[in-house]
Amino acid sequence: MFRYAEVLVDVANRRLDQSYHYSIPDYLSLKIGMRVLVPLQNRKVQGLVVNVTDDLPEGMEGFNLKPVLEIADKDSLVPQDLIELAHWLAQTTICSVAQSLHTVWPLLKGKIEEWIVLLASIEDSDVQTLQWLDVEAFRALTVLNRSRKKAVSLKIFLKRANISAGTLEKLIKQGWVSKEVRFVTTGEDSSLKQAPYGGQNNKVKDYGARTDRTYELTREQATAVRGVLTALEEGSSQTVLLHGVTGSGKTDVYRELIAQVLAQGGDAILLVPEISLTSQVARYFERQFGEQVIILHSGLRQREKMKAWADILSGHKRIVIGARSAVFAPLPNLRLIILDEEHDGAYKQDENPKYHARDVARKRMDLRKGVVLLGSATPSLEAYAAAQSGKIRMLTMLSRIGKSVLPPVEIVDMRDELRQGNRSIFSLPLQQKLRERLTRGEQSMLFLNRRGYSTFVVCRECGYVVSCSNCDIALTYHTQGQAMRCHYCDHKEMPPHTCPKCGSRYIRFFGQGTQRVEEELQGLFPEVPILRLDYDTTRSSEAHDTILDKFRRQEASILVGTQMMAKGLDFPNVTLVGVIAADQTLNMPDFRARERTFQLLTQVAGRAGRSNKPGEVVIQTYSPQDSAVMRAAHHDFQGFFWEEIRYRKERKYPPYTHIIRVLLLHEKEDRVIKGANELGAFLQQGMQEPKFGNTELDVLGPAPAVLSRLRNQWRWQISVKGTRQDILRAFLHQGVKRFFKSPTSSGIILNIEVDPLSS
Repeated sequence: MFRYAEVLVDVANRRLDQSYHYSIPDYLSLKIGMRVLVPLQNRKVQGLVVNVTDDLPEGMEGFNLKPVLEIADKDSLVPQDLIELAHWLAQTTICSVAQSLHTVWPLLKGKIEEWIVLLASIEDSDVQTLQWLDVEAFRALTVLNRSRKKAVSLKIFLKRANISAGTLEKLIKQGWVSKEVRFVTTGEDSSLKQAPYGGQNNKVKDYGARTDRTYELTREQATAVRGVLTALEEGSSQTVLLHGVTGSGKTDVYRELIAQVLAQGGDAILLVPEISLTSQVARYFERQFGEQVIILHSGLRQREKMKAWADILSGHKRIVIGARSAVFAPLPNLRLIILDEEHDGAYKQDENPKYHARDVARKRMDLRKGVVLLGSATPSLEAYAAAQSGKIRMLTMLSRIGKSVLPPVEIVDMRDELRQGNRSIFSLPLQQKLRERLTRGEQSMLFLNRRGYSTFVVCRECGYVVSCSNCDIALTYHTQGQAMRCHYCDHKEMPPHTCPKCGSRYIRFFGQGTQRVEEELQGLFPEVPILRLDYDTTRSSEAHDTILDKFRRQEASILVGTQMMAKGLDFPNVTLVGVIAADQTLNMPDFRARERTFQLLTQVAGRAGRSNKPGEVVIQTYSPQDSAVMRAAHHDFQGFFWEEIRYRKERKYPPYTHIIRVLLLHEKEDRVIKGANELGAFLQQGMQEPKFGNTELDVLGPAPAVLSRLRNQWRWQISVKGTRQDILRAFLHQGVKRFFKSPTSSGIILNIEVDPLSS
């Protein structure tokens, strides 16, 4: 039996703060992953056993360690590989193990409570005699008997029964009731029983799910399936990129692969970018796999999540479909993780720990010797570059299914529209094509990415955009100070009154929203039913599906929306897609702006002509010569990739370097500015040290964040660039450590992100 346990304790705010070593009493049999009660200062706290050993760390020999008090829940084990995953996550995202553990195993979010349990039957004659011999005791037993589970938390029990602590002790001593320690989440006790985890001999139950194929694979699809199955058969962890054009049938490839994995006794996870997509994707898979499919995402209530995890651990559910957080689903025989639309920024968590689902998936498959499949019509530059260099495999599907073909794309120069006197946000060609669709009874989709919360400055005459001379990034206009600033190096200048390139006075702050598009569209076509799909119209859990179902039933002729429309939608009657303002994504203050523009334009264009009816796409822009727009119009991913990768290499942007961003937050602007400058100074000092002086490191900033104030907090940022992540982390850790020793750091929150996807 092991003698010592390393326990991560759960302290204030339900955060596992630090690990401590405790001795293990002979009567306790501890396992890694158990929840236990341990003494901490003068109180009992919950903790998680992360290691058991016969030897103490160096320097702790001879310490008189406190013992583990008791096992809080021996039936709820955090699997050892997920504990290992949590440690890896903490290291790679530069956060505490506490935060990563709560993310990897969200059932830790709870508390320990003492409960009183009824042991006797209220109908027993001995209990009935208490009505006359001990009225207080009988009242207490009646309270327990009326509860649904014949058990009540100690706090509630004492209040309802209105008895003293002395009477309770007497009831316990006489055997009428017992006192238990329970793990609770939402005011009621919860238990989580699980099957053996991670073994290869788990018995898989057959729940009558249909695994017969209801579709025929094309030659390209069959080749892709064979490629992934070959990787699985090799028995080593691998990542495979599936580059398939929009409409090429990637979803049927996923279905066939999952069917094959299940037939071999394995489990699978399918990730989609948005929670709103999970239900429609799940319905598609449930037709084939029935009750083996389960939806899992962060929007579930805690009790729903506990039930889902219990079903997963027991082997009842073998296919998990969900958004980003579903990557942690504890499937016992996990062999395949699929990231559909792998390029999507939604796979990056924007709260600590700031993980990317792709990285977590690869780490999980390293531990399980499985395959990560990345699917996209517009792969991220990092994934495609890895495939080009041979670090990961690549499979391609370059043709659409059936008679459907990629739609022709017309680029409309909005500068010409202005010269013709058209000041509408709809170009004349787009208006004409909309009328044609309405006449033919066909549907249209109009796309506007309303992520343009930061205003950039553009000339409507020549298309010139005011950019940073240092970073080649669009400058952002700030109302505070009425100046344009770069969010990388903090270059600052005043907005021009006339265009620096052509001298035109038509230079304006650019920014539009979907609501304005809907209103102007209704003015053009007052009798036409129009639907809008954006954050404002989909706040309720059912709204997203309701809007899409109405459009699918052709209750509306035009759908206006944001990037939600670019993901996984297939409407046979849609023959026209219009992009209102390609410039809103093109000129975001971010080095990935052109990549995102190409991806969004390509994806949204792919919604048109997905059946036998041919489709068309109209892209409106003030930058018709930009290669991202032109390449998207020709569906030319490879051409765009090689141009963009050269630009990244010249500017030392990912994938040729790594970036770690530190976001500083405080309620007072002067405090956060002072803190950002001091942290920047500490980092500059670190550059002079020998161990960092000879490495390729750059400190950018400090500068205001894109959203300089959010939720009553001022936000400034510093970015550090380098070719090696390990050196970057060490360098940043040292600077942050110095910063926190300074009085200036008091009250300032640091938010650290490795390889951020946006500025």
